[in-house]
Parts: sequence; structure tokens; C-alpha cells
Amino acid sequence: MGPISKKVIDGLKKAKNQKIINFSEIKEAKAYAQDLDKGVVSGDELSKYDPLHAVYIYAQNKVSVLVEQLSDLPALSKLTNTLFKADDIYLPSFPPKSPITQSYFTCWGFFDLCVGIKKESFGTVILDLLKNLTADPGLIKIIECMQYSRMGIYVHKGHLNRYVILEELVTGKEIKGIVPTGYQGKRDEIWYARVMPEPFSDLNYEYSLVFTTPYILIDLNGNLGSSAKRDDWEAFFDRNLKAAGGKDKIKAYEFFMKYGKNKHFWNEYIFEGFVNYQADMIMLAGFPDIPLSMPHSEESQKERGEI
Repeated sequence: MGPISKKVIDGLKKAKNQKIINFSEIKEAKAYAQDLDKGVVSGDELSKYDPLHAVYIYAQNKVSVLVEQLSDLPALSKLTNTLFKADDIYLPSFPPKSPITQSYFTCWGFFDLCVGIKKESFGTVILDLLKNLTADPGLIKIIECMQYSRMGIYVHKGHLNRYVILEELVTGKEIKGIVPTGYQGKRDEIWYARVMPEPFSDLNYEYSLVFTTPYILIDLNGNLGSSAKRDDWEAFFDRNLKAAGGKDKIKAYEFFMKYGKNKHFWNEYIFEGFVNYQADMIMLAGFPDIPLSMPHSEESQKERGEI
């Protein structure tokens, strides 16, 4: 348990009678699909979704409520201030207003944004709080999956019935997943996405969830919409993982994808690389370490005489 979690738990114990947070509701919350009607999203609403997607929607809504309740605590001020400032800068929604989607932003803000040497996030603090309260283990398990998740760069390997098959660069891990936005893509596309695993083996989902709207990485040197090349992204990771000094390439990649070179590294890439969109996906171009490759970078705008 990190120092922020300790301060939060100690403070909430003292303030328990002031009803800052509904402890009994947290302890009794159920995470399995058959119990979703006890969540902050109604069972009727969740029944419209794929069951694995519904499980994660339920957990995300629980986390959102807890973040809102905890964000005023002094111990979390650094996280809260950074998150609020980022919300003002990136205006998360959907193009054309912003290429930073709400699903991407909340995952970044709750689970990737961190402070201190123990890299505490809203997610780690909430997990420590739930464990301290001996809350429902199913809910804890799902939030753990979300906390340990990260964005990744994937190569589209084809389809299997309703599933998309994705192979992650660097790790080589292949996943079979559903895409709630409906975008199915095509072989050899490069995707930037957050994939959530099946949290409960006993529910036998046997597939993963592409939780965020897929960001499709394209090559602006060719025709608009032509896919970025796998070799180019492998070269990007060779450059940046080597620069990071990581001896274990996979661990260096996982750290880099979750935290970047700084807290806004990947946010800025989405903002500066945005090209186009449709209802079920968003297109990005360029590489985060080559400013002139991204259409909305300051360097590219200067090159075009726009600033």
C-alpha cells in the first residue's frame, strides 16, 4: 500500500460517520453478470451490451463514482489537479470536438496517470480501499484488470466469426476480441487500443474486449487511409525502448505503453496525430518521436506556415 492510500484510508475511517462515502454500498457491490442490476448502471441498460463489455462498463461506472467521491481529499490533490487540467486541455469526447475519446481519457486518468515512486493512481488507491473494506472480490478483480491494463500497438491478423484477431507488437501476444464500436478492420492494419482480458475464467467468455474506440494508424505518405507499416512501428520501438535502457524489451515496452516518456506523451500523440474519423474508429498518422510526421504537431504547423 502506498502513502496516498494510507492517508486516504486513515482519513475515511475518521470521517466514516460524515457519509463522505457509502461504505456499505461498496462492500455489497456485486461484479458478476447476474448481479449487475445492483450496480450504478441498471441491469436493463447493461443487458443491451455484450456480457463482457457489460461487466467492464459496470466496473468503470463504479470507479467513476468513487473517483468523484475521493477527488476532493487532500491526499489525492496532485492526481485530481492533473486530471482536471488535462480535461480542460483535451476536452475528451469524440471528433470533431476532440480525438481523445471519453473511454480512452477515463482509463488514462484513472489507471495510467500516477504520482510518486510507487506510481499510485486513482485505481491503485481505490483497490487498496476496497481490499481494506473487504469489498466484493469480483469487483476487485475487474478493477485490478483495468488498473493493470494499458494501451498497446497491435497488428490486425484477420477475423474469426464476430471476433477480431490482433497480434501485439513487441510482446507477440495474440488476442481474440470483440470491438463494441462495431469496427472490424482489415488484415495488416495497425491499431492503437486498450484490450481488457476476460476477468473470470468460470464465466467462459474465452475472448477479450477492445475497450476503447480503435485508433487506426495510417501512412500519410500513401493514400489517405492506407495502413501504417509494421516495420516502421517496430523501428519506432527499437529507437525508444533502446533509449529507455530497458534490458527486458517486453517489460520496457509495457512500461512505455502505460506511462510514455511523460504523463501526456500518448495524449499528445493522439492530439497531434489525428487525421480523420468515422463513427466506429479514429485515424492517426505519424510517430510520437518524429514531430514532423504528425499533422497537428507544432513543427508540422510551422512547416505549413499555419503558425
